[in-house]
Amino acid sequence: MIVDTDKGVLLVSSSGGYYRLPGGKPKKGEASIEASIRELREETGLRAYNVGYLFRFHKSKVFRIRAKGVPVPSSEINYFAFFEPGKEMEVKVSHNTIKILEVYYGLKKLEKMHKSNLKAQKQF
Repeated sequence: MIVDTDKGVLLVSSSGGYYRLPGGKPKKGEASIEASIRELREETGLRAYNVGYLFRFHKSKVFRIRAKGVPVPSSEINYFAFFEPGKEMEVKVSHNTIKILEVYYGLKKLEKMHKSNLKAQKQF
């Protein structure tokens, strides 16, 4: 899942080694979106208030989540970092997380261009 905050996209790590996006697998009978909300709460203590499906990456569904609160360490996660495009990361980020973030920021760029085009069309 992608938790996009004012500080950047939230990344988590259990050991301080490689950082990744928060998330996990659904329990039996649980929908992917429900699993994302549950995992966010379990791993970070954050409460989701807006969740939307973005895309599929390999076998995983990627959701964008808006959340309330401040991330706190849990039994699963001990470290947090925030990713911002163009800024040097002081932590190691997993390969799949980098690939997912590339797709996400590509989509954000397209969304921004689309909104700009719609605004320009309204002026005519």
